[in-house]
Amino acid sequence: MKIAFTILVVLAISNASLMQKYPLQYGGKRSIMNIMVEVENKLKTHSPLDSIKGILNSFKSAVAQEQGGHDDVYNAQKTECDSEISYRKLEVEDANGKLKIANGILKTATILLKKTQATLGETENILNTVSLHIGLINDARKEDTQSYNRGAVSFNDAINAIDDSIDLATALAKGKASLVQVAEMTTKLMKSAIATKMNKTFMQAIGALAQITQEEDSEGAAERLVQLLQTLRNTVEEAWASYTADNTTALGLFAQQKDLYLSSQARLDDAKTHLSSKAENLQGTISTQTAVAQAATNKRQRNQTLWDDAADLCHSFDVEYEAVTAGRRQELVLVNELERLATRRAAEQQ
Repeated sequence: MKIAFTILVVLAISNASLMQKYPLQYGGKRSIMNIMVEVENKLKTHSPLDSIKGILNSFKSAVAQEQGGHDDVYNAQKTECDSEISYRKLEVEDANGKLKIANGILKTATILLKKTQATLGETENILNTVSLHIGLINDARKEDTQSYNRGAVSFNDAINAIDDSIDLATALAKGKASLVQVAEMTTKLMKSAIATKMNKTFMQAIGALAQITQEEDSEGAAERLVQLLQTLRNTVEEAWASYTADNTTALGLFAQQKDLYLSSQARLDDAKTHLSSKAENLQGTISTQTAVAQAATNKRQRNQTLWDDAADLCHSFDVEYEAVTAGRRQELVLVNELERLATRRAAEQQ
């Protein structure tokens, strides 16, 4: 019997060590060692078995009550743990979702921004080319207008020179013109021929004028010269009219070409404005989504840390609960064994 009690003492000491490793405040005044000593003393004094069982049952009740209180605390802790871990998990998942969406938008916006900027650069290059062409068209038209005005002056001077030559021829027929006047008029007609680029057309009339003073029938020669000059005048007027018509046609083509380039310039200006606005909006989107992604990253890190901390803390609750509950079960095993031994000894003492 002493050997059995010795074994119980060893087990009780082991259980006490376990309780010290995982201390609780529930049964600080309860001691299995004291119970064993008290039972041993009662057995020595031959106390009634019911008295001994009363002590042991009281101990069992204390253990059961303590375990019940601990169960309530543990269940409350577990509920809080599960709630906290569930909440942090949802927060992490929410942050991951927002981060995924933000990164997707960032990727798309970045690609679109590069394409938009490239298109904007190409549009600006084309716009510069169109603007340059419009400038060249304006310069060319200005030069053509100046050339036409010079030509118009030349044709007008040629008509005046021909008219003066007709008057001179009429005066020659009447013997009222000098050789000096003939020479001067011949020079004017030659200049007009060169200016209007109608040298061959003027040649016959200029030759007739130059030789009129050598004709025996000066009156008849003067009349023929007038006819030549009148024909020349008509020819020059037709050339002038054709020159004016060509200029009008060229002016129309110029206006058409310029309108085409101006229309292209307007469309390109609109496209440039649209692309610039689009690029600005995309840059704003990138800035916004970058901030959203950063906030989501921070939220994920913060809640992941809290999740890990909660998991560690809750695990420590589990470890403590299992360890202390195991200690109480061991106490009950010892008490039951003590009760069995006490019952056996009481039977031997009868």
